[in-house]
This record gives sequence, C-alpha cells and structure tokens, in this order.
Amino acid sequence: MTETSTDTTPETTTKAPRREVPALLIEATPAVNGIGYWLLASPLILYLAWLWVDIFAYYSPIPWRWLDWMLGAVIYWLLFVLPLGYAAHKLVTSFPRPFQHTGWDVQPLEAVRPAEMYTVRYVFTGRRPAARDRQRIWLRAAQGWVYLEVAAIFIGFVVMIPLFFSALDFGFGR
Repeated sequence: MTETSTDTTPETTTKAPRREVPALLIEATPAVNGIGYWLLASPLILYLAWLWVDIFAYYSPIPWRWLDWMLGAVIYWLLFVLPLGYAAHKLVTSFPRPFQHTGWDVQPLEAVRPAEMYTVRYVFTGRRPAARDRQRIWLRAAQGWVYLEVAAIFIGFVVMIPLFFSALDFGFGR
C-alpha cells in the first residue's frame, strides 16, 4: 500500500529579509591625490614601459639611444598609460554592482542602523561623478591601472592552474 502526501504547506525560508534603501553613488576621492594607486600599479606599468621602450628603440631610425628612450617613454605615457588606465576606470565604475561599488562612495538617502548595515540592499537612484579636471583625469588613470593590475593577477592565477597540471603530466616536480 502506497500513501501519497497531499501536504501543501509552503516551505519556510530562513533567509533574512533585506530592506531596500535608495542611495546615491558619489565618486570616491582617495587621500594624497592617488599616489598610493600609482605605487600599487607601478610594477605592471614599469614592466610594460621597459618592454615598450626597448621595442621602440629597436625599431626607431634615430641614431641616439637616449633620445629613443625618452621619446618612447613619452609616447608610452601619452598613448598607452593614460588612455588605458582611464578606460579601465570607466569600465569598472560603469558597473557598480558586479565590482562591489569600486570607485564609488555609497550615500544612503534613508537612515541605516549600524545593526542592519550589512543586510541592506542599496537601490541606486543616481550617480554624482566628480568634476572632470586634469587632476581627476590623472587620478582616474591611476585607479584604472590598479584595476588592471588586479585583473592581471586574477587572470594569471586562473591560467596557472592548468599550466601546473600540464607540467605535472610532463614529469616536472617529481
């Protein structure tokens, strides 16, 4: 004899309710005009500068090596470092949810108690970017290069896993 269950009670969930709070995104301004960002991004920038200047000097028809290095460095900075850093900053700050509000300060428009600070879901009603002046462009480029360096580290980590296992297959590490 088989018995069928006709229980139609809904399942209870243990998920805590999240209150939605309207908020503004205000562009963050780090201390000391972003010097720390340039220091964090300097290994990647210097490595790529070394590579770029060496290739530039190799293919340059100018007979003076020191002039090749200076021209290569200036061209690298103006055509590569600033635009790529600015573009990376623009990309990351365009999507605040997946990048955990990187580059933005969240300003709630309603009061949030400290006890519920981490359970609140912010609904963004607007963005307030900072003024676009020369100092802010340098700062955005520096922030963008830090984002690029973090991405390079993460991608390098993910790529190294299959390389590790393929090296083991060929007998390395035994």
